[in-house]
Amino acid sequence: MTFEEEERLLIACENSLRKHLRPILITAMDTGMRLGELLKLKWRNVDFGLRSIEIEAFNTKTARARTVAMTSRMMSQLKQVWENSPQDLEGLVFGIKDNIKNGFTSACKAAGIENLRFHDLRHTAITRMIEAGMQPAEVMRVSGHTTPAMLWRYLNANAETARRAADALDFLRNSKS
Repeated sequence: MTFEEEERLLIACENSLRKHLRPILITAMDTGMRLGELLKLKWRNVDFGLRSIEIEAFNTKTARARTVAMTSRMMSQLKQVWENSPQDLEGLVFGIKDNIKNGFTSACKAAGIENLRFHDLRHTAITRMIEAGMQPAEVMRVSGHTTPAMLWRYLNANAETARRAADALDFLRNSKS
């Protein structure tokens, strides 16, 4: 997903019927967390002081606990959700017990985005982490992947990635001449 599509999607969630989706979408895009991990997330796992979220092992696909950090916008969104919640540490962060498919589909339609699945937000987050210069081993820890092969399945090459590859090869060739 492009940054422009992301912006349109978040604007579509300003609608009162989809307002509850905005924090979960931001958290998904900024952490690469799986939908199941997001829906099971409890407030006791959110640490505003450390700006981190502890994902418990029994809530992960790989049965391994991991920690993800909060971006500034994610922290802001989650603080708003906390302030408007019953403030029960055992409560679900997003308060959603089943799924968000209908709301997500509606938001995508309102944003003019076709063929986007919620899981694609995980692909987007992981691709952006690599593009931002994070080392693959670090991204594996954050995303919960256990093998590099699985991580590579999530990376989406785009025109910018292809351009950087060509520029790197040009630089190497020119430095050897």
